[in-house]
Amino acid sequence: MSINDLEFLHGAAFIRLLKETSYISISYLSSIHSSLYLIKSTNKESAILFKISRKPTSSWSFSFSHQEEIALASFHQIYPNIKLFIALICHRDGICCLSEEQLSSIIDPSEGLANQRVSIKRESRGSYYVKGTGRVPLERTIPQNNWPDVVLSA
Repeated sequence: MSINDLEFLHGAAFIRLLKETSYISISYLSSIHSSLYLIKSTNKESAILFKISRKPTSSWSFSFSHQEEIALASFHQIYPNIKLFIALICHRDGICCLSEEQLSSIIDPSEGLANQRVSIKRESRGSYYVKGTGRVPLERTIPQNNWPDVVLSA
């Protein structure tokens, strides 16, 4: 059986995560969503929803589905005290990881998550510049090296 892009890019993200801590437990929350994982390290617990853009160069675009909106609501019902991150995998360039709070600050809250869009640009040797629906920019850029530290320090 061949390795698909999803497995390949999730695996690359996990290798970086594994290199950053001496103990880690990863649980696949496939009953909620096929790209959702619960991460437990020595003293932290968080969750990651992966999204992937297969576009090889900047700018990358990500849209959210009704299924993902339902999955996040289900996740919060089951795990109300665990912080959730959205890991936007920009093909082979890197991972722009946003907290739910950051995502909420750039989308239209009156519309819900479904059909919202996030675009990401990165110039050579630069940080990720993130914009949401309606071209609302994130208040700060995201360093290319913030993954996986942001998840492990939640």
